[in-house]
Amino acid sequence: MGSVEVFAVIVVLCIAPSVFGDFNVVDYGAVGDGHTDDTEAFKRAWAAACAAPGAISKLTVPRRTFLLNSHMFTGHCNATYIFFRLIGNLIAPPQDKFRGTGSWITFYKVNGLKFTGTGQMDGRGSTWWPQDCLSRPFETEFNCLQVPCFLYVPIIQPCGNALGRPTLLAFESCKFLTVRFVKLVNSARNHVTVNGCKWVDIHNIHIASPDYSPNTDGINIGSSWNVQVNHSFIESGIISTTGDDCISFLPGSSNINVTNITCGPGHGIRESMHKPNSCCSVGSMDKGEVEQVRVTNCVFKNTMFGARIKTKQGGTGQVKGIIFRDNWMQRVHNPIIIDQYYASAENKSSAVAISNVQFTGFHGMATGDLGIKLACSKTVPCTDIRLSDIHLVSATPHKQLSSYCLGVQGPHCPDCTPSVPCL
Repeated sequence: MGSVEVFAVIVVLCIAPSVFGDFNVVDYGAVGDGHTDDTEAFKRAWAAACAAPGAISKLTVPRRTFLLNSHMFTGHCNATYIFFRLIGNLIAPPQDKFRGTGSWITFYKVNGLKFTGTGQMDGRGSTWWPQDCLSRPFETEFNCLQVPCFLYVPIIQPCGNALGRPTLLAFESCKFLTVRFVKLVNSARNHVTVNGCKWVDIHNIHIASPDYSPNTDGINIGSSWNVQVNHSFIESGIISTTGDDCISFLPGSSNINVTNITCGPGHGIRESMHKPNSCCSVGSMDKGEVEQVRVTNCVFKNTMFGARIKTKQGGTGQVKGIIFRDNWMQRVHNPIIIDQYYASAENKSSAVAISNVQFTGFHGMATGDLGIKLACSKTVPCTDIRLSDIHLVSATPHKQLSSYCLGVQGPHCPDCTPSVPCL
């Protein structure tokens, strides 16, 4: 070996430890038998990984099953990028042994986090869901909740509400977050929350919960900017009055891109009420702003709603710059919906303003009567609502879909099926 190669080897050996640190939770006392509480070992491993100098630090969860109680992993870490590499599985304790509130696993002010791996997180939500959910997910009654009265929507009487149940995985006040490849199942409440974050990339993840799980949203995004969600599969339980959306955009969200998402149950065709609420939902809002959201090239499978904007009467704020483009509907009850009367039929003097919304390139089948429903406030109408290239047919042979409008303004759609006469 020449002097140049020897020098190169010495340089690599000297530099590598300062650039890359690997912290395996087993080395910090984690057992990984699925029964021993390994929370303290994870705390020690995280503290070491977060404090390590260098550009990159990595915490590794190996191929075992680790029982982990509620915990918040906090920054600010020394490394520019810190990897949480989930190769094995994490399981939550049952409800009677759960410590903490809000979320099972939280990452708070951890910048440059790369949450990745082929492992699984199981929230063991069935120990939280009311037991009657297991045999009686919900009761349905069709009632008059919209204006005018003939435009019914299903009113769901859930078997339990989400208050007090923890989110499975939460990311709070972060920058440069990546989440990829992991599988998240059986959350007690929603599976993922992204709140107060910037520059977020979520891709190739799988979220699943059974049909009888109540209020188990997929991904909730709030007060966040520049978020990308793509190439993922989400099946998130039944419809409920508070929503079981595959992805929801909450107040304070802007510059959100959602592409190539499959939303819907993975166990064949169900009756229309055995479905997630919607794929991509803006709301439910009574104040704040959501703007610059794009949902493209997604598949909505057996959901109650497709692309939906929902706000409450009496609210303030605005929803604008929303684009739903090139999405495929597979037996969706109501594929396109704007609802400014969410949870209330009373028309009030104020409402969240909705403007500059596009629905274009919608194809597929609907199981309900309405392919398009645009129910806007009489006092604060929706403006600049644009529809084009809409081709929706009924899943029932020889049945014609219809559309409905109230308080909506926008150009005529010559290539909409069903037609929208009010535009």
